[in-house]
Amino acid sequence: MSRPPIKLYAFAPSPYVQKVAAILDFKQLPYAPILVHPTKKTEIAFSRRKQVPIIDDGGEIVEDSTEIALYLEAKYPDPPLLPDDRAARAQVLTAERWIDDVFTARFYAPFIWGIPANRERVLASFLKTPSLSGFDRIALPRFAGVMMRHTIAQAQSDLFRLPAILDEFETRLGSGPYLGEQPQPSVADLAAFAIVSVVTDMDFEGAERVRERRAIAEWGERLRPVTSPGTRVFQP
Repeated sequence: MSRPPIKLYAFAPSPYVQKVAAILDFKQLPYAPILVHPTKKTEIAFSRRKQVPIIDDGGEIVEDSTEIALYLEAKYPDPPLLPDDRAARAQVLTAERWIDDVFTARFYAPFIWGIPANRERVLASFLKTPSLSGFDRIALPRFAGVMMRHTIAQAQSDLFRLPAILDEFETRLGSGPYLGEQPQPSVADLAAFAIVSVVTDMDFEGAERVRERRAIAEWGERLRPVTSPGTRVFQP
């Protein structure tokens, strides 16, 4: 008997939603993305935090991308997201925190919010949320620039730092094959690939800055067969 798909409450451009979707694909767990209204969030009225990603696994609600990853690892351990060795495990989790807290802010945010053409495409993805009304579809693009002006300004100012964050990523990759020089892909790799592949697979403006990095490109090609492309949550 086939199991029902895990519900994944999502904004398509969210780096943490992309991370969870990549993990679900890595573990070959069927899931159904549920796109959440970006302002009303009625789809996740049950949540106190009102932040995606959230999964509903047969009534088991888990929030926060790292907590979701740990839950999935405990319940569906094969293939593993974490090494058995305690020191290696700590190293991987440290790398994951860096991806979530630093790399996402200094790589992904400048790409999707700091470059006007990319920002327009991201906002267009929100307009495909089924629960948006006709008024929402007109008003959201008009007011997004005002509501997000600080985020956009910060992303634009961070654009010049992209080479430095890619340099640091390559340093953390080391001699590979995976982050932390681990022999197998881990949750840290999936967290990073989830957002790197959005930029390259959606062919965002500036994606050549990533493609020209040989070590990063080769790392991505090692991961691609075991997870999913960067279009994983975006609606066609």
